[in-house]
Amino acid sequence: MTEVPRIVAPEGSALHAALIGVEDLQRSLDFYCGRLGLQVLVRRPFGSDALQTLWQLPPGPDAEVVVLAERGCLTGRIVLFDFGRRRGPRIRTVKGQRFYGLVNLNFYSNSISARTRELAAAGYEAWTPPIQHAMDAAVGAPTEVMIDGPDGIIVNLVELTEGAPGSRIAHMRTYVRDEFGYNAAGFTPVVTTQHCVPDLERSMRFYREALGMGVLIDAELHRDELNDFMQYPRGSRTRSVFMQGNHMFGKVALNHPLDQTFIDLAPVAKPPRSGYFALSFRVRDLRAALAAARATGAATFSEPIELDYPGLGPTRAAVVRNPGGGALQELVEWPQ
Repeated sequence: MTEVPRIVAPEGSALHAALIGVEDLQRSLDFYCGRLGLQVLVRRPFGSDALQTLWQLPPGPDAEVVVLAERGCLTGRIVLFDFGRRRGPRIRTVKGQRFYGLVNLNFYSNSISARTRELAAAGYEAWTPPIQHAMDAAVGAPTEVMIDGPDGIIVNLVELTEGAPGSRIAHMRTYVRDEFGYNAAGFTPVVTTQHCVPDLERSMRFYREALGMGVLIDAELHRDELNDFMQYPRGSRTRSVFMQGNHMFGKVALNHPLDQTFIDLAPVAKPPRSGYFALSFRVRDLRAALAAARATGAATFSEPIELDYPGLGPTRAAVVRNPGGGALQELVEWPQ
């Protein structure tokens, strides 16, 4: 067997967590823990602490936050917020993914056919059967499927099926197989999250300069099978740029439609609404990261505040809006 050289992720902040407001906390836990195998790391109320201030929430005693992780990994977590009686309407009410904002959560699977059948039996039907995408030789040919999960969240499952030695798929397959592994349900933490943006260059600048991420993949998607998979009209062209931080997981896929008109969900994607409302990143120096973010044009949502951050402990955090798409980006100081 040809040896695949190990690659190391670049410096920079990988995705720490995807932040989701839930409609039914138990249903969401059943999905992410019972079906995808993630573990509950922290579960506590936050009805009167600094999280309310950070997310500009009105007072209320019945709110809970739950942190889901895989083997304590600091990358690719999911943080569920139950806003209780303050809960607002769902962020995503449109079909498919023809919208700007935070789009999906991407997990690697050890057997996409088997896992898709299991999820379908639990009531989570896939949009299409698993589809293998023949991308260029540098990337390889992953097999993927899209599923509507709880709270209007689109879940993208990926099996690392084919890739020549040296391709991105081969590297990732080697890393997952030899270094991280799959959990008992056959999945990983969040490996990629899709952020669809109207201004790609400004978005890339934010992820590059404020978070230190680098470009992993930059490609134009236009094949019929890819458009069918993404539920785009045939003939559509989309530029897709994968930004990577200091981990093989926790990437951000920036999608920018080149010839389509999308609706913008970013303005309504905020607490206490239900759905995917923010990305969270750990930064070594919050003041420096905020200065860099503002230099890219990021607007302030919440000023820095000291808090006991769920799953990390005492620290400081702030929230800004991505200048190229408007999505909320949480910056959490974590010097380690």
